[in-house]
Amino acid sequence: MVFRDLWLLAGPVLIGVGAGTGQPMVTGIGVVVLIVGAISRLWARYIFRRVRVRSSLSEARAFQGEQVELRFEIENRKPLPLPWFDLRVAISEELEVEGEELPAASAPGLNWLTRRGALGWYERRRWRMQVSSRERGQFQIGPTQLHSADILGIFPRHLDAPEMTPFIAYPRVFALDDLGFPADRPLGDSKGRNRIFEDPLRIAGLRDYEPGDPLRRIDWKATARHGELQSRVYEPSAVQHLYVLLNIDTLEHSWEGYLKDDLERTVSMAASLAVWATGRRYAVGLLANGSLPNSDRPIRLPPSRARTQLPRILETLAVVQPLTMGDLAGRLRREASRLPLGSTLILAAAFIPDELAEAMRRLQDEGYRVAVVVTSDRVDLDKLTGLPVRVTGRRFEASEVLV
Repeated sequence: MVFRDLWLLAGPVLIGVGAGTGQPMVTGIGVVVLIVGAISRLWARYIFRRVRVRSSLSEARAFQGEQVELRFEIENRKPLPLPWFDLRVAISEELEVEGEELPAASAPGLNWLTRRGALGWYERRRWRMQVSSRERGQFQIGPTQLHSADILGIFPRHLDAPEMTPFIAYPRVFALDDLGFPADRPLGDSKGRNRIFEDPLRIAGLRDYEPGDPLRRIDWKATARHGELQSRVYEPSAVQHLYVLLNIDTLEHSWEGYLKDDLERTVSMAASLAVWATGRRYAVGLLANGSLPNSDRPIRLPPSRARTQLPRILETLAVVQPLTMGDLAGRLRREASRLPLGSTLILAAAFIPDELAEAMRRLQDEGYRVAVVVTSDRVDLDKLTGLPVRVTGRRFEASEVLV
């Protein structure tokens, strides 16, 4: 920019030469160069004064493949026009803009959405378009770059707008009957089990121990007083708890990487189960052997019937990464003391190690209602003997998206 300013010295030099040689034409040219150069310099200095660039989305969250409207605008709120402009909006490469071919940006993972034109004084330009995501995840729209110059193009300028608009794409959700689940009883029958859900915080009384009572039901203080095993009797609860268990592992060893298709099917299955259970007034929770981005805490959402629970679960599943924090069997062992008695536990997994299968059987023996949904064809079903199992691996490709 310093070299561009040097040519302004030509005006005073020409004026001096013209005055010294008595050449009025040279002097006039020097005056014109000086005036034009000063005007261009001032124009470039104030060209972005009171210029505003904004972008927004009709919805900040949507399901994978669902279209939302992207709106962005540029406004010039001063009498000095922009002779030309080059507007560039950075967009995550996973996002598709209807009718647009987006070139790659210099930053990895981003593309440019460009618009060019001129902007007069007190003028506003607006654009609207449809945006969708090819994948689930958390994406961004922005930052924005604006390039322009004075009317002669001598002093180019650029404006950086660092504001970013976040966008979250939920995983695909399928209707359970499209995946081969029975329409009347998607989780199967639970023969021989107490279908009345009990509230472990509301003790109704005591009774003698009966074979099959889980150890957590035994009241050890009462047992010591009576000299015989005594089991607690809980009052019934109107809330039915359902935990969606998500095994993020798709291969036995983490250093082997992961299978993307298997992981995506498993995440979609977990989302479908959460949507189904919410529609039937379950208090739905989520437990997975992973963590949220920029967090070192494992994924754990306690069961709840709050209106915000399902969006929280879907948002969490949207940002699930293939990196895990230990195995899910270990997470279940640590979580077992927090699980309400009578809860329903549904495992969605494309890979099930022996330890995880054994953990599910142990929970079933303790009185929980459990089910396993297998999302790949690589699982040895023999290791799941005694557990209700549903295999949905190949059904995803032939199923219609629910939302």
